[in-house]
Amino acid sequence: MRKLILGAIMLMITISANDLKSEQSPYLLQHKDNPVHWMAWKKSTMDKAKREKKLIFLSIGYSTCHWCHVMEEESFEKNDVAEVINKDYISIKVDREEMPQLDSFYQSVYQAMNRRAGGWPLTIIMTPEGKTFWSATYIPKKELVKTLGDLAHIYHTDSKSITKVADDIDKFMSKNHGKTPVAIDSDLGKTINVFTKNIKDNFDELNGGQGEAPKFPRASMLEAMLDLYSLNNNKELLDMLNTTLYNMAEGGIYDQIESGFYRYSVDGAWVIPHFEKMLYTQAELLRVYAKAYKITGDKLYGAVVSDLTNFVDKRFSKDNLLYSASDADSKTKKGEKEEGYYFTYKYHETEKFLLSKGYSKEHTKAILGYFNITKHGNFEHGLSNPNIADSLAINDLEKLKTDLAELRSKKEYPFIDKKIQTSWNAMYISALFVASSVDDKYGKRGVEILDTLISKLYINHRLYHQMLSGMPIKVKGLFEDYAFLIDALVDAYEFNYDEKYLTLAKTLSKEAINKFYKDGVWYLSDDEFQSPSSLFDSAYSSAEAVMTRAIFKLATLSDDTKLYTTAKQTILHAGKELQKYPSAIASTFDTYLGYKMGYTVFKSTKDNITTKKDILKNSNNPYLLTKVINIEEELYLACTIDMCYATDKDFNKVLKKINSFYKSTFGYNHGNTQI
Repeated sequence: MRKLILGAIMLMITISANDLKSEQSPYLLQHKDNPVHWMAWKKSTMDKAKREKKLIFLSIGYSTCHWCHVMEEESFEKNDVAEVINKDYISIKVDREEMPQLDSFYQSVYQAMNRRAGGWPLTIIMTPEGKTFWSATYIPKKELVKTLGDLAHIYHTDSKSITKVADDIDKFMSKNHGKTPVAIDSDLGKTINVFTKNIKDNFDELNGGQGEAPKFPRASMLEAMLDLYSLNNNKELLDMLNTTLYNMAEGGIYDQIESGFYRYSVDGAWVIPHFEKMLYTQAELLRVYAKAYKITGDKLYGAVVSDLTNFVDKRFSKDNLLYSASDADSKTKKGEKEEGYYFTYKYHETEKFLLSKGYSKEHTKAILGYFNITKHGNFEHGLSNPNIADSLAINDLEKLKTDLAELRSKKEYPFIDKKIQTSWNAMYISALFVASSVDDKYGKRGVEILDTLISKLYINHRLYHQMLSGMPIKVKGLFEDYAFLIDALVDAYEFNYDEKYLTLAKTLSKEAINKFYKDGVWYLSDDEFQSPSSLFDSAYSSAEAVMTRAIFKLATLSDDTKLYTTAKQTILHAGKELQKYPSAIASTFDTYLGYKMGYTVFKSTKDNITTKKDILKNSNNPYLLTKVINIEEELYLACTIDMCYATDKDFNKVLKKINSFYKSTFGYNHGNTQI
């Protein structure tokens, strides 16, 4: 009896020591019942580590991360592991989506220490003073227990050695982060040549994309390639784009049944993905396929745009706002979670189902071959992830997809993270405005979501980072929220010419500069944790690149030379990286193209612009903006930030002057920019 009472007391202590129950983050709440004494990132947690002279065990992840789930199940749910951690460490759990500034900084620490990119879960071990001396990503249970034990032993017996390593890393990070870079105005032609060579040197000619496995879509690079092709009509670029976009759209990285892109492929042929679907992945690839359709008119690209937006509306949308992500794992009939379980198919089960639906044996065999659903499978446990393996056309493809979705629906859909993030919603909204070149309905949908986002997350003139249903809004807006929202607002203005969007964009841009721009450096947040932004695209486009693009456009539309100067300073500070490896900072390279080519604003009355909108929209010049002004009814103007170089009553004459302006000013062959 006494043992039972003591056991109950110990259980209560263990549970109460976990500090995550009062948090909002879905990821943190997934860990609230772990026996590990998790705490949230806050000053009191760091103070506790100093006071108790304990090492800090920092674990960063997100709610739909497969390997985060694996590490939790293998280690954080186990009492023997928790005992090791709780004894010598203050344990901190961070949601990278809630606190991207922390994740960005510690990913850069990991990269500096390990000479390679990190990922999730990210594991950081720090001194009680918060200085990193050891880092890793996913760690198997046995290795984790040994490593934590060894590090604690070294700290207790030879703390000076750990302190020295931590101080050296801290000095390195301080020296290389937050320092204003030298301004360099790169040569346009040379930078384009380096970018193109980088792409060609790493291009997979068979499957498309860059490099080997694991293979990421790298949407920002694809968009930069599309914009560059619009300028120079380089057929090699278009061929590489088409190879990549076709292989992705017909591959297993794209959900062939319900649409939606998975985060990345574990193989080089795009067949087997990690099955989580992120809102930002849908947003960035929607932009890419919409632009590709505009340039090529390829029906496959148009179909992807249509199906992708339908998927987001079905799975991620509620009350005109968008959820963050869906998980890779789902529950099996035994109640166990298994990666890809919902999305994959068993051969005989699928065959039997199709026959029961009235498909003939011959047709059923053709369907299974078309989707690469085989007896042995292409995934674990003999399961098959659908991808287009047969070029033969299948009759009634849409009906077939509906039927296969019905078979899937007998399984539980993966967990959906219902967090509403300002940055990711704005990213998708902007993509919808890009897709309005395919069909106006996408732009109208963008307006619906944008207006709702502003009403829910811009409260009393204050922008917030995220919201969850039924919970108070508390996380204030971060740099990425301002960047992506300003970008979406500028796009919204160009869609319907409502001045309120331009006015709010100006207000937010001034706030952003005051909050995040210090001594020529952009920071990811305006709190005590000073994490500089990066030019490099990570899981999605660099917020700094997007902010710079947005304020270049905003400044040009509003004739704000001071704002334009801020954007110019930012892009010139990227000069060194642009000269060396522009493909590694693709969204910054794309923004740099806009700066060097210059934005032109086509100005006239609303009636005139609306009448000519289809012609203007179908222009392949990515740097042609439109603005409504009060002017003589039959007059058209073309203006840059500092001058109007064409004024005429003849619409076509102004367009010709725009084309000749680009050609004569920059001496660059603009191939496709002819309107």
